[in-house]
Amino acid sequence: MVAAVVITATPELEATEPRIHDALRRFQERLNALQPSEMEAVIEAATRALSQSEEPVPPIVDALSGGRRPTAAERVEAEIDVLMRSFARRRELLAGALTASQVARLLGTSRQTPHDRLAAGTLLAVMDQGAWRFPAWQFDPEGDNGVVPGLPEVIRALRVSPIAKMSWLTRPNPMLDGDTPLARLKAGQVEQVVALARAVGAD
Repeated sequence: MVAAVVITATPELEATEPRIHDALRRFQERLNALQPSEMEAVIEAATRALSQSEEPVPPIVDALSGGRRPTAAERVEAEIDVLMRSFARRRELLAGALTASQVARLLGTSRQTPHDRLAAGTLLAVMDQGAWRFPAWQFDPEGDNGVVPGLPEVIRALRVSPIAKMSWLTRPNPMLDGDTPLARLKAGQVEQVVALARAVGAD
């Protein structure tokens, strides 16, 4: 069991930033709701936000903001909000994901095969709490090698992180009339989805 995290500000910081106490309290509550493996990234982000130096602001930014700079408390809140949304999306994407052993049983292969196929770019997985997690939606009993037709080509074409690949495949895409790339793959439109995937992250 992981001990609860308690965060306090220095007296000097509380004196100069009246809202920092409330921001840190909210940060503490959110942090204790995370998995232990998620805490480090959030703590680093908050530390980075608090330690930002007062760098010169470009004139256009200064004009758009009315000359107001965000306080340390506001920077912390903004960093935390972005990370919380990212972690919530990650948990959503990994909901119902399979372990390597479960994938091996599903496909009728050895326990090593899912790892080999992951390395070859024909399966998609994310390391989560020390174990690979394979989204269940990529498997299709009627597809080649038990996966959705065209998925390996899309996985290799996408030049982004594994979690970003999962998000791209399952998010409605305006270039596909609001369909998800995964739905279009299942409909047999492999070439169209691969072409879109190649454009992701392109200069």
